[in-house]
Amino acid sequence: MSIIPKVGRRNLKMRLVVAALYIVLSAGAVTMVYPFLLMLASSVTSGADVSSYRVVPRYLYDDKALFPKYAEDRYAGDIELINQYYSTDFAKIEDVTPPRVNPLSKQVRDQVKDWESFVKSLPINYKQAGFEGYMQSPSKLKDASREFCRKRFGGDIKKLNKLYLEENISFETLVIPFERFKMREWQPDDSPKMREWIEFKSKLPAYFLRPIMIDPAFAAFLRDSVYNAKIEDLNTNWGTSFKDFREVHLAPTAPTHPAQRKDWEKFVRENLPFRYMKIGSGAVPAYRQFLRERYKGDIAQLNERHNTAYRSFDEIGLPAKLPTGGSPLVDWMDFIAKRVPISEVRAVNTENLYREHLRHRFGSIESVNRAFGTHYSSFAAVTPPVYISDWYYVKTHTGSLRRDFLTRNYVAVINYILLHGRAVLNTVIFCLAVIITHLIVNPMCAYALSRYNLPYAYKVLLFLLATMAFPAEVAMIPSFLLLKQFHLLNTYWALILPGMANGYAIFLLKGFFDSLPKELYEAGIIDGASELTMFRKITIPMSKPIFAVIALQSFTGAYGAFIYAMLVCQDPNMWTMMVWLYQLQIYAPQYVTMAALTVAALPTLLVFIFAQNVIMRGIIIPSFK
Repeated sequence: MSIIPKVGRRNLKMRLVVAALYIVLSAGAVTMVYPFLLMLASSVTSGADVSSYRVVPRYLYDDKALFPKYAEDRYAGDIELINQYYSTDFAKIEDVTPPRVNPLSKQVRDQVKDWESFVKSLPINYKQAGFEGYMQSPSKLKDASREFCRKRFGGDIKKLNKLYLEENISFETLVIPFERFKMREWQPDDSPKMREWIEFKSKLPAYFLRPIMIDPAFAAFLRDSVYNAKIEDLNTNWGTSFKDFREVHLAPTAPTHPAQRKDWEKFVRENLPFRYMKIGSGAVPAYRQFLRERYKGDIAQLNERHNTAYRSFDEIGLPAKLPTGGSPLVDWMDFIAKRVPISEVRAVNTENLYREHLRHRFGSIESVNRAFGTHYSSFAAVTPPVYISDWYYVKTHTGSLRRDFLTRNYVAVINYILLHGRAVLNTVIFCLAVIITHLIVNPMCAYALSRYNLPYAYKVLLFLLATMAFPAEVAMIPSFLLLKQFHLLNTYWALILPGMANGYAIFLLKGFFDSLPKELYEAGIIDGASELTMFRKITIPMSKPIFAVIALQSFTGAYGAFIYAMLVCQDPNMWTMMVWLYQLQIYAPQYVTMAALTVAALPTLLVFIFAQNVIMRGIIIPSFK
C-alpha cells in the first residue's frame, strides 16, 4: 500500500513535497557520486593536470591539453629543461602550451622530418634517453630498461647482480645508470652495466631520445656569470639587439668581435663539455710545449703518469679520445683551460651541427625559410625545432598517447602489487582464512549461547561486546607482545588468530539463532539428533543470509587491514596488498595514489555489487522473524 493515495497525488502541495523529496535525494546522490568521479578522473591524470579537478580530464578531448602532459612525460617534469628545449619561459608545467603553428602543414611536416633524420644521424653520446620519470611516477624508460634486462638475464636477478656488482631485490628495483651530461669531463665508463645501457639506448625508438643542447648552457652562463641577467649590458658590449638571453647562440668558432670573442673563449675554456669540442691539429705544438713545461722536460715522468712509451715530447699528439681519469685527464683539462690556441677550438654541439646540416642541404638561409616557412635572418639564428617537433608528434599520435595516459597509472599500481613480495597471494590467503575461521568459531559460540539457557549468557555477551568499546589500536600492543612471546610474528597465524572471535558477530548470530523456531530442535531431539547434527542440518541451512553478512564483514575487515598487518608481519614477503599500497602512497604522486585507491576499492565494490541481495536478506530476515 502506497503512503500517498492517488487522490493526494493530484494535490499541488503534495506534488511539490514529492518533487522536493526527489530533489533532496538527487542532491544527496550527487554529493556521494561526484567525489568518487573526481577520484576516478584524478587517477588518470599526471602532474600536468592533477590540480584541475575535472570529472572528465581535458586531455581526453583537447589536443592542447594533451601537449603539456606529453612534455612533462618526455622531460621528466623538469620545467627548466622544457624551457631550455622550447626556448620559452613557462612558470610551471600547467602553463605549457603548444607552438602557434599548424603541425599538419607540409612545411612543418618537412621541417620535423628533416630534424628527425638529423637527430637519428647523431652519435649516441649526443643523445639522452627521455621519459625517465620522476619520484614514483610511471616511466616508459624504466619499464623498457627493466624489460630489456629481464630478457637479457632470463629473469634471473642473481645473474644481473653478479655481473653489475649490485644487490637488487628484483628487476623492479633496478636503477638506470646516471649519465652526467652536465659535467664537461664526463665520459661513459667501461663497466658492464654502462656498456649494456648504451646498447639498450641505441635500440630505443627515435622518439625516446632527445639531443643534448649546449645553447641554453651558454645563455645561462652569460646571464648568470657575466651580465647579471641584464640583456642591455650584453647588447652594449656585443653591439647586438637581443631581447632575451635565449636568443644568444654559441658560435662554432671564436667570433671576431672582441667582447663576443672574450665571452665565447671564457665559456669554451671553462664550461663547454669536451665531448662537444673539436681541437684542430694546429694545437699540437702548443700541447707538446704545455706538457714539456708541466713535466719539466722529463719524458720518463710523463710516460709513467700517462702510461705511455714516448721517446720524446715531439712524438706526442692530441689524444685520440678524451682521457677518462688520472693525470691524462687533469693535463688535458688544464691545457684546454689555459694553453690551447682558441683559434683551433671548434664547438661541435648539436645546434651547430644542425646549422651546418641545413647549410649543406639548402645552401642559403632563404632556401631554408622557403622550405620550412621560417623567418631566420641567418644560419646563426637557427634553433632546433624541438618545440614544433613535439607538437607534431602529439598531433599525429593523439590516440596512442591518450590510451597510454588513461592506463599508465593503473598499470604502474598493478605492476607494483604483482611484482613486490607476495602481496596478492598473502591477501587471498588472509581473507579466505579469516572468513573460514569467523564462520566456524563465531557461529559455534553463538549457537551454544542460544541453545543452552545459561544464567550468565548475557554477561558473556556483555563481556564480548565490551571489547568493542576500545579502539582496535589499543589491543594491538598486547596482541603483538603475545604473538612475539609465542614466536608467531611474520606468520599467517599472527594475522588470523587474534581476530578469530568477534563480539559483534556472536551477538548478531545469537539474536538470529534465537529467532529460529524451537519446534525444529524439539523434533530433532525426538528423532535422536545430536547437537552437532542439528547445528549442521537445521541451523546452518536456515542461517545462510546472516552467514553471508558475517562473511562480508570478515572480508572487508581483513582486506582493509594494514596497520595491524604491518605491525605483526614486518617481513615484506608477508605483507598484504594494503600494506604495499600504503608504502606506495608514501612516495607516489597524488595521481598514482588515486589509482592505487581505486584499485584497492575495486574488490570490495564488486563484492557488494554482486552480493546486494544476500546483504538485504541478512538485514530483513532477522527483523521479519
